Amino acid sequence: MGSFRIASRYAKSLIQLAQSKGELESAAADIKSIDNAFEQSRELQMLFKSPIINPDKKLAIAEKLFKGKVSDLVYAFMTLLIKKGREPHFHEIVNSFIDQYNQIKGVTPVKLITAVKLDSGLVQTMVSNLKAKEFLKEVELTEKVDEDLIGGFILKYSDKMIDASVRRRLNELATLIEDNTYIKKYS
Repeated sequence: MGSFRIASRYAKSLIQLAQSKGELESAAADIKSIDNAFEQSRELQMLFKSPIINPDKKLAIAEKLFKGKVSDLVYAFMTLLIKKGREPHFHEIVNSFIDQYNQIKGVTPVKLITAVKLDSGLVQTMVSNLKAKEFLKEVELTEKVDEDLIGGFILKYSDKMIDASVRRRLNELATLIEDNTYIKKYS
């Protein structure tokens, strides 16, 4: 079975179980905190992805790191993944869980990439305009600074992208100059 299908099925199962117990929000927070711990430690990632390391050792490490720090439901889910040999897919399962959670809650992840850090008032105005234009309920904003943009911004959400960067406009201009069909080309 492919990694995407595994991730989707396990995430859906956790969401359904968390919903039935009324713990969806806490499960989402716990899953994100565990994934954050994995992202901060390459050694932890490699340990859980390694087929050589015994599942009992992985269970002992998971117990020391997460038992009592996350809900019993999420901890039991994590131990189930280890026992079933699905822990190498944990990051994909987390991403699928977050996608499904966002669909349920009507949250749209939005990534704003700018050349310089924008003040919060301007960012809020952009988000408000986007919500009104696209009829979005709630927005989860991630901001990133990329000096290569020179100026302007890139806004990514759902399967859409608004690229109002100076870099894109300069690239378009360069292409237009190179491919100008109105100028006769002499050899």
